[in-house]
Amino acid sequence: MLVSQFTKERLGAASAVAASLECRFGTSYAASDIVMTAGADSAINALMDAVLEPEDEVIAFAPCGQMYRALVEDRGAQLVEVPLDEETMLPDLGALERALTPRTKLVIVSTPNDPSAMAYPEAIADGIAGALFRAQRAFGHSILLLADEAQRDMAHDGAQTPWWPAVYHNTAVVRSSGMSASAAGEPAGYIALTPEMAQRGAVIAGIRRALRESGVANELAMAPRVTVLPSAAASPVPFAARFAS
Repeated sequence: MLVSQFTKERLGAASAVAASLECRFGTSYAASDIVMTAGADSAINALMDAVLEPEDEVIAFAPCGQMYRALVEDRGAQLVEVPLDEETMLPDLGALERALTPRTKLVIVSTPNDPSAMAYPEAIADGIAGALFRAQRAFGHSILLLADEAQRDMAHDGAQTPWWPAVYHNTAVVRSSGMSASAAGEPAGYIALTPEMAQRGAVIAGIRRALRESGVANELAMAPRVTVLPSAAASPVPFAARFAS
C-alpha cells in the first residue's frame, strides 16, 4: 500500500514529539501514542468529545478556569470542583476522595494551575494518583487524567511540576506550541496518551474522529510545520510510579 507524503509528514511530527518527551521526562512513547492538533484548546475539545457522555462527572481543582466548565457542560456532563485546603492552599485530598463517584470519567489538572499559576508538589501529585487508583478499583472502570500542560514551560524557576504520566498511567498530556514547539507562526499542539492507558485505542480513535468532525485544523494540517524544541525549564527526572495500576 502506498503511503502518502502527507501521512509521512504527520508521522514524522508525532515521532519528533515522542522522542522529545522521552528525552525530557523518561516516558517512552511511540508515534501512534501522539495525536497532533491545532492547539491546546483543540486538543482538549477533541479529548472531551472522545470520552465524555451526558451525565458523566469531571473533576477539576480550584481555582478552576471557566473554559473547563463550559466545555464539560456543553457535553451534558457535570464539572465538580475540588476546593483548596484552607491551611496549605493546595488541593484538599480528602475532598477529592469524597468527590470521586461511579460517574467520574475524567479528572483535570493543569501544570501549573490555571489561573492561579500554582505548581503542585510531589506529595500532592502522589495523593491525587492514589485517590484515582483506589476509585478505579472501587468503581470497576478507568478514570482518565487530563494533564493540561499548555503553560508548563512558563512555571516559575525552581517550581516543582510533576510529570503526570510517571505518577498515573491513565494520563493524557495536552501541550501547545507556544512553549514546546515551533509551527511557522501558527498554533499547534498535541495529545500524548500513555502506552499503558486503559482503552487507549478507543480513546485515540475518538479523538481523531472528533478532530475530523470539528473541521478545525487537526494533525493532518499542522504536522508538516511542527518542529519540537527542547526546553531547559523541564525537570529531567520524572517522579517514579508509586502505585500499581
